[in-house]
Amino acid sequence: MNRSGNLVYSDDPCSAFMTAIVRSYEENVGGRHYLGRTAVQKVVYFAKVLGVPIPCSFEIYTYGPYSDAVTFCVDSLLADDVLEDTSKDPQSYSNYRLGENADEILNAYRRLIDPHREKIDTVVQSLGSFKPQELELIATLHFIHHRLKQIWRKEPSRDQGLAEFYRVKKDKFSPEEISSWYGALRNARLV
Repeated sequence: MNRSGNLVYSDDPCSAFMTAIVRSYEENVGGRHYLGRTAVQKVVYFAKVLGVPIPCSFEIYTYGPYSDAVTFCVDSLLADDVLEDTSKDPQSYSNYRLGENADEILNAYRRLIDPHREKIDTVVQSLGSFKPQELELIATLHFIHHRLKQIWRKEPSRDQGLAEFYRVKKDKFSPEEISSWYGALRNARLV
């Protein structure tokens, strides 16, 4: 049900959380980095991992965990001028920022968003300055580890997780990068 006159496509909880993530990105990372499609997917993925109740599911895809719902929400937010793509060149990466109707959705869903704002800020502050390829690597390692754990109903070993990662990603990343990020995820108790 449409509560706000300017929100035709994006009056829903998923869109509200996405807008809150972009707001947090603007407040905590600012203009130093781009927030494009890949980065949005991965930041939303980790926000959901930390318990933000974003109503979407993820599957493994070309650039790691991917959600059709996230892509749909971004497109809906752009259509409603809640977000704008500030990239200068249509051929370059997207760069999402808040649009003129952002306050409408943030105000309409404030009671849903506010209890999770700290988690959203934590994810954005931790991952907001990473390059899309780094986010792809980290999120894929995490996703694969937890998917194996879910399927096998036990904790996969490091070697099992990395073997599955190599099966999915082939030689896209160096063994040193993979090992380093796996160790970082392990130290953060995310795998």
